Amino acid sequence: MKKFFWFFALSFVVLLTSCLSNNDVDPAEAEKLKENEAAVKKYITDNSLTVKQDASGFYYNIDALNPTAKSPKVGDLVTMDFVIKKLTGEVVDSSRINQKIPYAYIFGVYNNLFNYPINLMKEGDKGIFLFPQLVSKGDPVKIEISLISSLGEDDNINKYIGTNYPTTNFFKSSTGLRYAITTENPSGTALLNGKTVTLKYTGRLLFDVRKTDTNNKLYYDSKFDEGTISFTLGASQVVPGFEEAVSKLKVGEKGIGIFPSTLGYSTSGSYNQATGNYVIPPYASLLFEMEVTAVK
Repeated sequence: MKKFFWFFALSFVVLLTSCLSNNDVDPAEAEKLKENEAAVKKYITDNSLTVKQDASGFYYNIDALNPTAKSPKVGDLVTMDFVIKKLTGEVVDSSRINQKIPYAYIFGVYNNLFNYPINLMKEGDKGIFLFPQLVSKGDPVKIEISLISSLGEDDNINKYIGTNYPTTNFFKSSTGLRYAITTENPSGTALLNGKTVTLKYTGRLLFDVRKTDTNNKLYYDSKFDEGTISFTLGASQVVPGFEEAVSKLKVGEKGIGIFPSTLGYSTSGSYNQATGNYVIPPYASLLFEMEVTAVK
């Protein structure tokens, strides 16, 4: 919502993303690219790999376990396992570093290394991808990927509720909002348009984001904001999904609102020019835990 700001970043330890284009590179970079290309071709020959070359320049081999499985679409929440290695076998990064959980991100909506291989895969596929152009410390890399799932927003919301709130009674409004009243107060004051509402909140994504702590250690967290906010109900001072969820409560009640990006930041997200990162990523479904404390 309009007052919520947080830092959204993808950390690959030492791997840096960059354009795959071979155009407009300086002579030193062009020479290094030739060396990397030769190293990748040698690796392919030495390991008797059968690969194809993408138009962008990287090489790949995909083990398609189910050719009729779903292909990811822009805006899907993709979940996968990956290992990034140098051609020597040295591990650069992995989805399983520090915490043994898969990696998830919203496909195709911001600059991400994985957009290139995931664009060629279906759910259940496993593949290897060799990048001469996109390197760690100048070296070509090999990326092993297992694509676990690719879910649109509605499917992902349903799965999230079923997994995280299996016994909570959620309702669905005509707009797509899911909401549940977790602490009732039948005698509480109803919230009407034009009234100023004060509430405590915690905001979360429906997937864990990779972050680093002050010791540069990776961890995963879905929470992007928390605090207290006051706004005028019905005045469009916050995003529609948040406002609608709050309107379902009375003073003294607690609840959960989960809504798709169409009720939040839509397909554009919220981008922080200063940090060069998304505040809220495009196509992001949002969850808010809320407690209404006052209305006047």
